[in-house]
Amino acid sequence: RNIRAFEQATGVEIELDETNDIRLSSFDPIRREVAKRSLEKLIKDGRIQPNRIEEIIDQTRKQLDDFLLEEGKRIAHECGVYDLSLDLLRIIGRYRFRTSYGQNLAQHTIEETKIGLQIAGEVGADAEVVRKGCLLHDIGKVVTDKEGTHVELGVEILKKYEIPKEVIEAVAVHHEDRPFSSIESVIVYIADAISGSRPGARY
Repeated sequence: RNIRAFEQATGVEIELDETNDIRLSSFDPIRREVAKRSLEKLIKDGRIQPNRIEEIIDQTRKQLDDFLLEEGKRIAHECGVYDLSLDLLRIIGRYRFRTSYGQNLAQHTIEETKIGLQIAGEVGADAEVVRKGCLLHDIGKVVTDKEGTHVELGVEILKKYEIPKEVIEAVAVHHEDRPFSSIESVIVYIADAISGSRPGARY
């Protein structure tokens, strides 16, 4: 009964193996994190029953929402971006819980931005477009409630938050789906490739 209540409230499946280890299964990393934190609290608390489960999960969601905002600010500030809306920063905060081939999206984004800015400085490109293009290039990867490629989903989000056209273009072409729109879009693509393919970045 408790397992069923927990799965229903979190949208995450609980799997128990032969050694009684608990595995939380979901494609959504935020749901998994809410489930993990909630389960840890419930086990520590000891009062495990459906009403208490829902109460703890609601509490955890609110706390995680605050954490995502702080994490989003940290990632944006490390990239030198200070003018984004709170809602967009919360979405960026999700990078903390997303990986691709074992590479953490938050670390990859910060690393890519530093590389992009170095290149922009060398060739005299617009550093602000490169900075935001690098920070936001993979934002579509943390969208889990819509269908589409991460590039399409990313462009959709950035239009919603009225991000400058040049930045949206850099995000739109960073997988060479279309011809590059500017020198800045080429730099975002190159910085992404360097960060993703450097030795030790992925497994």
